[in-house]
Amino acid sequence: MTTWITRAAAKLNLTLEVIGKRDDGFHDLASIAISLDLADEVRLTPTNSAREISYRSDAGRPMSIETDDDIVGRAWDALDEHVALPSGASIEVVKRIPVTAGLGGGSTDAAAFLRLARAAWRLPLTDEELCQIGSQVGSDVPACLVGGTVRMFGRGERVEPLFIPSGMLDDWSLLLHRPEIPVPANKTATMYRSLRSSDLRRGDATEALTASIATGRPPTQDHCVNSFDRPAREVMQGLTDAWRRMGAALAASARELGEEPVVPLLAGAGPTIFALLSPHAAAGAARQLQRSSGFTATARPLSRSEATEFWTV
Repeated sequence: MTTWITRAAAKLNLTLEVIGKRDDGFHDLASIAISLDLADEVRLTPTNSAREISYRSDAGRPMSIETDDDIVGRAWDALDEHVALPSGASIEVVKRIPVTAGLGGGSTDAAAFLRLARAAWRLPLTDEELCQIGSQVGSDVPACLVGGTVRMFGRGERVEPLFIPSGMLDDWSLLLHRPEIPVPANKTATMYRSLRSSDLRRGDATEALTASIATGRPPTQDHCVNSFDRPAREVMQGLTDAWRRMGAALAASARELGEEPVVPLLAGAGPTIFALLSPHAAAGAARQLQRSSGFTATARPLSRSEATEFWTV
C-alpha cells in the first residue's frame, strides 16, 4: 500500500499589518510570509477503512488533539464536501513545530493533508480550488498551500506567490524563540480584540518589502513589522521578559561578530519571537538562549518547490 509524504513547513509572517475590521467581523490585513525548514511531517495512506488521524512528537510519543481543534479533520470534511473522497485513509502527523506558537503549525498540517489528498486520489482540483477549500478551514491555510514566499491579502486567504532567486535564500537565517509562557484561550481572537487604532497600519511595510524582494534584495529585520507587537506583550504574561532575554542574546552575538544588533519581533499572534540574521549571528544568539526555558531554533527559508514537494514509499 502506497504512503504519500510531505513536509508541513512552518509559516512566518515577516510583515503582518492589520488594516481594519470588516463588516463580516474579520480584519483586512497585508502580509509577506515565508515557509521555513522547521516543519512537521504528514503521511497519508489510503485504506478501505474509515479515516484515522494520529499525532505524535518527533520522539515518537503520541499527542492528543481535541476533536474540535483537529484542523486536519476539518480539512478532510471540507474536501469531502467539495469532492467525495473515494476511500478512507490513515493520516499521521509528526509534530516538530511548537503548538500555539504563531508559526502556522495547524494550518500547515491542514495544507499538507490537502496537497497529499489531491495527489493520492488524483482529485480534479486546481490550485485555486484547493486554496478555496483551505480558506474554509483557516485563513492561513492558502498561504501554506502555495508555500515559499507569498503576499497575503484580505483576511489572509488571498495569496500571491513572490519569486525569490534560489541563491538569495542562502544569505540569511532566522532565530526563533517560543518562550514557555501561558497563552490565552482563543489566542488569535484575543489579539484582534486587543488591537487599538494606533496598532492599525496601511500596508506600507508590506508594499516596501515586496518592492525590495522584486529587486533581488533579501529581507532584513528593518523590513519587518507586526501590528500585534504591543497587544501581545500586554496580554501574554512573561512575553516582555522573554523579549528582553532574546534582545540581550542578539546583542551579545552581534558584539562577537562585529555586527549591528537587531530588535526581536513577534511571529504571527505570538508568543514566538524572531529575528532575521546572518547564519553565524543566528547560531550565536541561539547558543545564548539555550539556558532560557522554551523552544529555541534556527531556521532557513524554503523555496516554493521545497515547501510543497511530496514523495511516496
